[in-house]
Amino acid sequence: AAASASRWARERAEIEKKAEAAAKDRIKHEVAMAKAEAATRRREMERWQNELEAEMEHEHVKEKAGEEDASIESESTDGEDENAHPILGIPMVDLGYKRVHTVSARALSAVPIWERQRVYRHDRARTMASDKMKSLDTGLPGIITLHEDTDGQLSILDGQHRVGMMAILQDKRDKVEDSLLDLDRILVEVFPNVAPESRPKHAEDIFVEINKAEPVKLVDLPGVATGSERKVIDGAADALRSKYPEMFKPSQRCRAPHLNLDNMRDALFASDVLKRHSIKSDKALLNWMEEKNMEMAARFAEQGANGSKTASKNVSKSALAKAEKFQFFLGLDSSWLYQ
Repeated sequence: AAASASRWARERAEIEKKAEAAAKDRIKHEVAMAKAEAATRRREMERWQNELEAEMEHEHVKEKAGEEDASIESESTDGEDENAHPILGIPMVDLGYKRVHTVSARALSAVPIWERQRVYRHDRARTMASDKMKSLDTGLPGIITLHEDTDGQLSILDGQHRVGMMAILQDKRDKVEDSLLDLDRILVEVFPNVAPESRPKHAEDIFVEINKAEPVKLVDLPGVATGSERKVIDGAADALRSKYPEMFKPSQRCRAPHLNLDNMRDALFASDVLKRHSIKSDKALLNWMEEKNMEMAARFAEQGANGSKTASKNVSKSALAKAEKFQFFLGLDSSWLYQ
């Protein structure tokens, strides 16, 4: 029994000795690993600090270069800044009576419409935007006209629906930006009221002058009427005016019993007279209009001022008297176009 106890004591001592040696090895290994990790972290920190310092140095160089460029630009534009408008920027051209700028569609949408301008209709702007999406390659024909009063207030005199159209196109910018229509560079003309004492109705005068221009007629639009149709209509209309010169006026807003040549040309085309009556020549069209003139002469001779079929009220005695004097009745109403 004593021998057995002595043997177990020796085995226990050996086991404890091995365990102690294993523990020391493990501790040495963990210390070595910790030192290695610390060295790695130290190297990473040094690398990060070096990169940060290099980046800061690079930014410093860029900032210094930017300051130098800004200084040069400031020196080169000192004279121009005085003419820069807070909304429109520097004008491309300043003619005194008007300036020409390029401005973004977004900035234009913030400019109010002149108080006496026609009513803005958003449905019309939507239709224009839909049509423009099919013809982006034409850019934006024409120019937007603004007025600037004596206190610098801007207002849109002409082009309000085009401005509305461009505001709608802003929401489709991903489809527009690859086209010729640059919504960041819209051409505008600005009429400043430079002499309010001598022209107190400056905006109104500009508006009236712009709208005196006659719009293009349907018959004259490319691709609408054929060349042969225009030739027939133009020949007959010119011949009728030559026969009754006193009854034709240059203004498209002329009153009965007068006719405007372009209005009549457009009405002949729009009412489809040539196709409905199988008219192939200007002579045939002239004869047809002369027949309608005679029919209206007979009707007014019988019914007097009550002879109009389309007017909302009786034809005036003075208009009927002039029609009778020159024997031209086609300007009293438009019913003859649809018979």
